[in-house]
Amino acid sequence: MSSRTRQAAARTRDKWREKTWYQVLAPDYFDNKEIGTTPAGGADLLIGRTVTPTLYDLTGDFDRIHVKLRFKILEVTGQQASTVFYGHEWSSDYLRGLVKRGTSRIDWIGPILTKDDYLMRISVIVFTTTRSKTSQEHAVRKAIEKVIRTHAKKHVFDELVTKVVLGDLASEVYEEVKKIIPIRQCEIRKSKVLKGPEEVKTRRARLRRGTAKE
Repeated sequence: MSSRTRQAAARTRDKWREKTWYQVLAPDYFDNKEIGTTPAGGADLLIGRTVTPTLYDLTGDFDRIHVKLRFKILEVTGQQASTVFYGHEWSSDYLRGLVKRGTSRIDWIGPILTKDDYLMRISVIVFTTTRSKTSQEHAVRKAIEKVIRTHAKKHVFDELVTKVVLGDLASEVYEEVKKIIPIRQCEIRKSKVLKGPEEVKTRRARLRRGTAKE
């Protein structure tokens, strides 16, 4: 190893020694569980950083390892970083394994607004036991939308997130959809937080001003 290479390696080691390791915690609606550790040269450098544990990391249920969560770091106190839920997504490999011949896959994707003005996008997937007709698919999507939007209106963000991630909301969609067509599985395969309450209020105010001018 040349002297220049050794010096570069030494500088790299020194940079790592200068970094502090921080414990990253899930929000209180997930019991503030540790979801990882991360190094940083300063607490301010962590703000906005995204952490992606699996649902298995939070629940210990290995059957949920295919569900990837996204949390964004909002605040650092001491060597602990607190986060907010930013979205989740099911593994594409796992979803492909659910597809079977002679059945149908029905998707619904739409924006929803929680009771406390968080704007989210929700993606629901339904697997039927037989081939579905176009009219059935249309009815299924209407049923999904009704259930999702009803719950969004009556739940604040924290409540809705836990129902989405832990499968409670998908179970309620399942019960409604099975009245239309026999289904094998129903899941909320993806979610994403699009805007927080302040952004939503700002957009509303802008729209009101635009309407008033007209």
